[in-house]
Amino acid sequence: MDKDFAQLEKELMEKIFEFSEEARSNDTDEMIKDLDLFEDLKYDSVSLVDLLISLEEKYDVELTEDMSDLIDNLDNIGQFVEYILEKILDAQ
Repeated sequence: MDKDFAQLEKELMEKIFEFSEEARSNDTDEMIKDLDLFEDLKYDSVSLVDLLISLEEKYDVELTEDMSDLIDNLDNIGQFVEYILEKILDAQ
């Protein structure tokens, strides 16, 4: 993959909102990164799995094996995006 970090981050943020019941607000990216996947974006375990499978297929990376860690340890969108970006970049 030769996309730069910022482009990947933008794509991930857009994908997160595709699977959310909530519309993306006009907040800045920094404000959005502080939102909680479950509380603010109304994710549940099914929507998280759907998102992870979609990201696995798009970026050819394994994510679902760490699902319990994701739910327990990633409190906001910023942490989630960082985690996914790390997995994608490690897989390159």
